[in-house]
Amino acid sequence: MTKITLNKQQKKASDILSGPVLILAGAGAGKTMTLTARIVKLIESGIMPQNILAITFTNKAAGEMRDRVLSAISKNSKINFPTLEIGMIPFVSTFHSLGVFIIRDNYQKLDVSKYFSIYDRNDTKKALKEALQKLDFDPKEWDIKNLISIISKNKGNFIDNEIFYKNSENNFYTKNVAKIWNKYEEIKKEDKSLDFDDLLLKTAQLLNNDENIKNHYLKKWSHIHIDEYQDTNNVQNKIIELLINPETKNVFAVGDDDQSVYGWRGSNIKNILEFENKHKANKIFMEQNYRSTKNIIEASNSVIEKNSERYPKKLFTKSPAGEKIFLYSAFSEKEEARYIADQIKERLKKNITENDIAILYRANFQSRILEEAMLRENIPYQVLGTKFFDRTEVKDIMSYIKASVNPKSLIDLKRIINSPKRGIGKTSVLKIFSGDTENLTAKAKISYNELTQILQKIQKFSKENTTSELIKFTINESGFEKIFLAQKTEEANERLANMYELALFAEKYDHLKPEDGLLKLLEDVALISDTDSKKDNKKNPMVKLMTIHSSKGLEFDTIFLTGAEEAFFSPIENGDKKKEKEKLEEERRLFYVAMTRAKTILFISWANMRTIYGKTEQNIICPFVLDIPQNLLEEKSTFANFKEENDGTEYLEW
Repeated sequence: MTKITLNKQQKKASDILSGPVLILAGAGAGKTMTLTARIVKLIESGIMPQNILAITFTNKAAGEMRDRVLSAISKNSKINFPTLEIGMIPFVSTFHSLGVFIIRDNYQKLDVSKYFSIYDRNDTKKALKEALQKLDFDPKEWDIKNLISIISKNKGNFIDNEIFYKNSENNFYTKNVAKIWNKYEEIKKEDKSLDFDDLLLKTAQLLNNDENIKNHYLKKWSHIHIDEYQDTNNVQNKIIELLINPETKNVFAVGDDDQSVYGWRGSNIKNILEFENKHKANKIFMEQNYRSTKNIIEASNSVIEKNSERYPKKLFTKSPAGEKIFLYSAFSEKEEARYIADQIKERLKKNITENDIAILYRANFQSRILEEAMLRENIPYQVLGTKFFDRTEVKDIMSYIKASVNPKSLIDLKRIINSPKRGIGKTSVLKIFSGDTENLTAKAKISYNELTQILQKIQKFSKENTTSELIKFTINESGFEKIFLAQKTEEANERLANMYELALFAEKYDHLKPEDGLLKLLEDVALISDTDSKKDNKKNPMVKLMTIHSSKGLEFDTIFLTGAEEAFFSPIENGDKKKEKEKLEEERRLFYVAMTRAKTILFISWANMRTIYGKTEQNIICPFVLDIPQNLLEEKSTFANFKEENDGTEYLEW
């Protein structure tokens, strides 16, 4: 049999087979192995496998946990019944998969088919547009993404449309949102369908409102395990609370409050911070890290210990001290990207493969300059998420420009004809594409003429101005800037930042004549996209580029933590000191998550000058970096010898 070797704290945690338990497992502390060992010990003690429930957040994590558990059970000589052959296995799933299981068990209570459909994001968009039309609301006056966000966040807080409607009586805007939400629910009901958030909300409501249903699952699952407890939102926490047997309280919660970084999408760190007192739980710390060198661990500890809303704990490792943390001060984001590319090439010479290296950043738009550096140095890379030039807003701006200089480009016209929304219907679009513009409705004709005028303005501007100025002009004339600024959301801000990052990219062509610069931009963007698609081959090793949020749960030999500037890791000023403090602590946790992804080498870099939203501003270093003891850092700066690219071939000496 495969033996699971545990350290003292891991064994202590897995040996507790009854009652409420809270495991606070630091980064790289082996929590999944501990959780697996505990499930095996429960079965060895006589608990039937099918009475064990284990929940985590991603399908990947659930699959890995399920495989580990089944492998350990099948090879364990102490378990003397054929569990796998007769389907007697623990229920290991994500929260949403658990929701599907419980809803399908009780579909008649919800008036849906047992084979109900689940709306994806596009289905939800279409249904909300239909709701607006049925209510005679002008779709152009409503931001569908914002509606989705409002509905999703409320469902995540265990608030349904009826409660939202009652709470919105004195507010004109929320009252209309409530009407739209109610109509949206009617549309789903007619389809006998549920959306992604319903899988959690409806499950919580079934358990909360029907004692027979709740008691059925209390008997079914006598022992409950939850991984990544710090990431639960209120409705997920509600589901767990309802599944815990009040008499036995056999719940095993595993998590790390120091890695709670999803507050922006509804997770509530208080769920894990209040678990111990709420359930009178046995609390165990797992602080031995098996991932990183001693220097990385000590540096990470020095950053996270400054937070006040946390359990006091200190990671340690028996690994060697290793290299110091490399702190690099660059003049600009271009020079920062160049330095990172150079260091990657040095790492590759030391038999470190591309797959062992990751570049992390706070905001998506930061990837553009890094991608450019990777391409210039012929370093194979993969962007986890959407590549910069594949992002919707970047493609939209490029299509406006391409359609303005090439009116016959129907693919670009099709992309922008209703982006932003203009109320040009499908029938009108077909008439436009067939050249039958004379028979458009009066409203469609006005909207199409407005678009034509915008494209003509862009075309005229392109003949007399630099490429970067052309992009800024297009951002404004298209209406995107006004719309994104009005939305005042983090997503809108990032999309606008991506557009202005495109303008920054185009500055490299500003020394050329306007027509030549534009042609070179169009050519290079097409070639970059083509190169990216060719390199996206999973069989070949590639450096990974991703946001810090995307890196959670991953580990790499070498980590480049870029853009370590206060501007990226600071809360938005809103006058609410309590919320700003909570946000700042989450940003510190995010920085900590990035640091603890590194196993051997950690580079932290920042740029003294960076261009965001088309403006170049001077930065100060992120204060989290200043919390790292000086003796753990090896600092470098290239102000003395900095070289800035001019046109790709010439260099200016600083």
